[in-house]
Amino acid sequence: MNLKDLFSRNTFSLLIESTFKAYSTVLFSNQKSIGVYIFLSTLFNYRAALTGFLGILLSNLLALFLGVHKDKIRKGLYGFNGLLVGLSISLYYEVDAKLLLVLFAAIVLLVFVTLSLEHVLSYFFGLPVLSVPFVIVSIIVYMAFFNYNAFTYAKVIVFPYDSYFPKLPVNLLFYIKSLGAIFFQSSPWAGLCIVLILLLFSRIAFILSLLGFYIGLWFHSFLFGSYSDISAGMVGFNYILSAIAVGGIFLVPSLHTFVLGALAAVVSSLIASFAKIFLVNFSIPVLALPFTLVSLMFLFVARLLRNPKLRAVDFLPGSPENNLDYFKTRKERFGESGIDIRLPFSGNWKVSQGYDGKYTHQDLWKESLDFMAIGPENSYRKGLADDLSDYYTYALPVLAPANGKVVKVVAHLPDNPVGEMDVEENWGNLVLIEHSPYLFSQLSHFKKDSILVKEGDQVVVGSKLGQAGNSGRSAEPHIHLHFQSNSEVGSTTLPVNFTQFLKLNRGTNQIVFNDVPAEDDTIGNVIADFNLKTFFTLNPGIEYSVNVSKKKAGDSQEIWKNGIDFLGNRYIEDSKANRLYFYQGRDFFACLDYNGSKNSFLFFFFLSVYRVPFYLQKGKWQDQMSYKYFSSFFSKLAKDLIHPFSDKVASVWSAEVRELDSQYVLSASVKMGNRILFESDLTFTSSLPGHMVIRDQNGDTWELSHS
Repeated sequence: MNLKDLFSRNTFSLLIESTFKAYSTVLFSNQKSIGVYIFLSTLFNYRAALTGFLGILLSNLLALFLGVHKDKIRKGLYGFNGLLVGLSISLYYEVDAKLLLVLFAAIVLLVFVTLSLEHVLSYFFGLPVLSVPFVIVSIIVYMAFFNYNAFTYAKVIVFPYDSYFPKLPVNLLFYIKSLGAIFFQSSPWAGLCIVLILLLFSRIAFILSLLGFYIGLWFHSFLFGSYSDISAGMVGFNYILSAIAVGGIFLVPSLHTFVLGALAAVVSSLIASFAKIFLVNFSIPVLALPFTLVSLMFLFVARLLRNPKLRAVDFLPGSPENNLDYFKTRKERFGESGIDIRLPFSGNWKVSQGYDGKYTHQDLWKESLDFMAIGPENSYRKGLADDLSDYYTYALPVLAPANGKVVKVVAHLPDNPVGEMDVEENWGNLVLIEHSPYLFSQLSHFKKDSILVKEGDQVVVGSKLGQAGNSGRSAEPHIHLHFQSNSEVGSTTLPVNFTQFLKLNRGTNQIVFNDVPAEDDTIGNVIADFNLKTFFTLNPGIEYSVNVSKKKAGDSQEIWKNGIDFLGNRYIEDSKANRLYFYQGRDFFACLDYNGSKNSFLFFFFLSVYRVPFYLQKGKWQDQMSYKYFSSFFSKLAKDLIHPFSDKVASVWSAEVRELDSQYVLSASVKMGNRILFESDLTFTSSLPGHMVIRDQNGDTWELSHS
């Protein structure tokens, strides 16, 4: 970035947003309003407020100058460490030109340390940088002060109205002061402000802060630790931040993560006592050292163990409530694996044996599926000849259920005559594919010498692996499919859902998302409609002119634009910066999230095309939708507390393709219980948004079309 761009209007707007998000990031929030409130809370100590603000500004300007991605700066990911360094540097010294010069040098070091650690921690360990740069740089600066004689010790700033603070139990007062100490504030009024801000940001985080502080305090007190460590709050905030980070920010909140958060507070207390011995001689507080060490260590181990009860957040974290909502909604919509998994064949087949099948799908292999192709009148065979070729299944293509790497192939075993089985080579000819470090698929009973792939090959979902046969423990030609957690042939099976499939039932086509077909179901993959797929081919940089009309309100126009952020998330953004995040699959389109005003037409479009298989024939389907889009402030607070224990707070999104005037129309609705919150009819045209008729819960109607 050149100097002219550095002082442009767009840069000024970016700096304003990134500054306040830097404040909110310290409390794990990405809300600008939270940042504004925190900034005001730091004014109880004007000296720290000034240097903290300058720390953010210098960090962001240097990051811009170095060419760091603007979206990362805008989210406060660089400014928050600058804020903490700025807040800490004025702890002991008066603010003058000499101290500001040290602050400048410290921020330069901080930005380079942040960029370096960000790469190392992310690339090698998949961990966030947290406030590690702040701890490193602050310790360096504090120790460097011993070699300089140009600084004046500062007088302790006492807020004039501290004497009016209510008399509270001493441990409650210490909790409040510990929260204030996160931002180097000594006034209990500042701490109380942070308590209220934390409560506003997240009720789960607030509960975790209480849990972490009092568990850490109990541990410290039980061992007769010094109360001076707790009274000023400069140690206790580590207990709080560790419990919040582990219990609800970087792990999906649950009863198990609450227990882990309490353990994190205990370990933080131990590390704080250890670190104090080495730092006290240099008048250096323990800073956030215990919090960073504990949080990174606990998160790394949780990811390493892959315990389903301690699920690491694998998306950009928000509040614990948002993390839980996003995870549960995604799990319900797309499954545990996060991998696009399809049926391993083309055309219509029947599940001849399902999960817990009465023949061979028992015990260690109970989560297995057998498929057989069907012909006219749902028959498996063409005639009465006792020959393998009489079966529709025999020699049909077997397809890869997902992207992956072939790790095992067996192809030499002969096909059994009809009615006979090879009980010594149970699995017959097979292909074993690794889809992720802990997810493998095994497809069995291939025709002899028909397998086209070899070990080490990379395959994509839908690619041909070989032909269906009758090898191994198989009396009739069929495809056997199961999923497992390791590369050993025939390992214990895992329940894994398919991303989407078509279920045929008495002439009615039902599209099913994230489920497993049942025994005797007639099923098939969705064959993508070319025109519908083209409609949802949303390449970055493309703009759409959208015409909006409403009776008695006239017409208006908006511009929507496709984009992609620094994490690779694709979105549509309107002129008011509202964003619709989406996933564009090979045979479906899915909205992932929406950020912005709930009164925008982009939000209406989000509700209308929440999940669209590229299947332009008569059919029905439904999907789960987060409760946050249709909840008032107080209603959302109540649902936030219910959601960890129940999924009944979610909305249901339903859609149906019907024929109207020789055209196919997508009719969508959102329901909460029996109450309809939103309805729309979409006729697909050559470009977004098509022609849409929208009705909200108040009875208002709009029309959207491409202009």
